[in-house]
Amino acid sequence: MKFIVTQSNILDGVSRVSALAGRNPQLPILQNILLEVREGVLHLTCTDLEVGAHVLVTGKAERDGSCAVPARQLLEYIQQLPSLDPIVFDYKKKGLIVSTKKFNARFPVTAVDDFPLLPVPKDKESITLDGRLFCQGMLNTLFSAAKDETRPELHSVFISGGGSDVTIAATDSFRLSEQVLPLDVKNKFSFLLPVSAAQEVIRLFSSTDEINLLVEKNYVSVQGDNCDLSTRLIDGTYPNYQQIIPSQFSTSGAVECDEVLRALKTLAVFLPRESRRISATVLPDKEIIRLKAEGGDSGSSEVEISFKGEGKDVSLLFNIQYLLEGFQHVTGKSCKVLLGSEKDPLLIRPHNSSIHQLYVVMPIQV
Repeated sequence: MKFIVTQSNILDGVSRVSALAGRNPQLPILQNILLEVREGVLHLTCTDLEVGAHVLVTGKAERDGSCAVPARQLLEYIQQLPSLDPIVFDYKKKGLIVSTKKFNARFPVTAVDDFPLLPVPKDKESITLDGRLFCQGMLNTLFSAAKDETRPELHSVFISGGGSDVTIAATDSFRLSEQVLPLDVKNKFSFLLPVSAAQEVIRLFSSTDEINLLVEKNYVSVQGDNCDLSTRLIDGTYPNYQQIIPSQFSTSGAVECDEVLRALKTLAVFLPRESRRISATVLPDKEIIRLKAEGGDSGSSEVEISFKGEGKDVSLLFNIQYLLEGFQHVTGKSCKVLLGSEKDPLLIRPHNSSIHQLYVVMPIQV
């Protein structure tokens, strides 16, 4: 194979796929990036067997062929090359020669027959979505997914669509994030996307105007901007999370997100790592929420934030990290806070009623 390409084009392509290389240490071949010159373009592929990424790089193809080279080594080398002169990739028996003006390097190659193939989507109708909106919706929910991989159905993001919207949800059973996106979809679909795959979708497509989803029984392919990502899906049933979303409240009101976040961050200074508990007392008549952190030897802190609402006084205990992440991802400058008793979950919604987003967090039971 022989291919001539600009430094910016090849750096963009290698950067997009190489993040997957080396994640599976049991198979040394997966530390490599597969380079293939065919049909006039350079194809770059990396996979960890769970998630695979494939990118097309434009340039001048002089000879077809393929080889696999160490992904991280190739990326680090290309990053240091000057951007003014074209880079030549020339695969010969002794290795892959990568050269440009004043620079010449030889990379060891691995037999391409050992490199695993990515699944090829069937010829079927795809689901077209706004890539930026879809990735933002996942970013606003992904943080609530379970960190523990022993429960795969919770270590995932639930995605479903049909009609005039697409719903994205994640929960670890202690909290729940959901966002409904105004995206028209002809055919109904639903699947459980692994957390690692969701992170890659956000990384690869958050700046892409339009993406296409090809949903199969065991995997999904996401395509857009000369890049496609294939990932296995979680085989399981997602819990009926609608049952934990509260519908009756004794107290409701509005708060400014930045004010809440500033208050929480000051409280976090006084909390030791082994205890992330804070108390929240909502006082509608006084138009405040009083937050306290008792850190023992670390000290203590109390802060009040403005609360414009109505209802009964209520006091609850929360994991401060759950509150921080919830308010960090809510859309808009202000949000609605809705509560029941000290044993009921807290519900947070954007103040803008046209945005269908919610965050539910369970209080700590004493």
